[in-house]
Amino acid sequence: MDQAIIFLTGAFPYSAEFQNVGIALQGAMGVRKGPNKEGKLHWFHAFMLSVLAAFAGGTLNFIWMGKPSGMIANDLVMGSCIIAYILVNLLPFDIGFMFFNTLPASMMIVSSAQLFRALGTVKFLNVAFNAFKDSPSAYYPIPVFGPIIYAILLANMGPLVLKGFEGHVCNGVPWAVQNGVFCATFYHFYANDQEGPIGTLLRKALPFASQLGLDDATFAGIFVSVFMQIMGILQMPEFLGPSFTPFGTAILSPFMDHSTWNVGKEETAFSKKQRNIEMSEKSSTSKSTPAATPELETNTTKKRNRRKKGGVKSKEKEL
Repeated sequence: MDQAIIFLTGAFPYSAEFQNVGIALQGAMGVRKGPNKEGKLHWFHAFMLSVLAAFAGGTLNFIWMGKPSGMIANDLVMGSCIIAYILVNLLPFDIGFMFFNTLPASMMIVSSAQLFRALGTVKFLNVAFNAFKDSPSAYYPIPVFGPIIYAILLANMGPLVLKGFEGHVCNGVPWAVQNGVFCATFYHFYANDQEGPIGTLLRKALPFASQLGLDDATFAGIFVSVFMQIMGILQMPEFLGPSFTPFGTAILSPFMDHSTWNVGKEETAFSKKQRNIEMSEKSSTSKSTPAATPELETNTTKKRNRRKKGGVKSKEKEL
């Protein structure tokens, strides 16, 4: 138990190196297996895509709070990106890519990257909370939305930069948003809401912190870390795949009118799916209406042809 807590809280030697190199490898592998799978991108293009895929949140999210970017303030970030790019793309015989593409290595990369995201979510949320905790709104004892939004933006900055706003959100609720809303909200109320009714009710419903001898913040952080570790593994292509979500489509797709999601010049994948569902439902309800059979159509065509031939013969007689 103690070793698990040490890992999930990142309190082990070289934890920062493990996390940064892991998420940098995930970014480099994602680009190598995605945009650069045919090896046609210029090396600098592929490298910058790898950097943004891994560290867009850590690079750009600090700006929202007027703090120096992690890319500038921490040499470990760019160093990890360089190391990961070399290992994935430049080793002889492509041995690095082949090794990191194996299941054990892929699971190690996912675990380290998810630990980076979990601890980053907690860190960014607490930064925003500590900045505004002395000036909450008149409606609740602590600032609610600001810290949660700041934590959610951390994981969504990469997709927003690489895909654009419409490309990231046009097909529904991205997993990075789902994960951020759930984890950041849980941690925020469990750890930071010491006086409000939501935090009080949540700690009474889940009294595991006291049972494990942990403080509220540590338990909430472990909960977030465990959730992200499990989901990271389950969403691997070798298991349930990246489209898996524990929250269900009923919650994530409350508007069943496909035109609601028809954004931009082209119809989105979600819009097409919803339109096909509606068309299949309409076709099933119209089964009671008798349709023309092939035999009936054939007979009708024969009668028309006979009438035409009869008209032609009558004209020949007249001539």
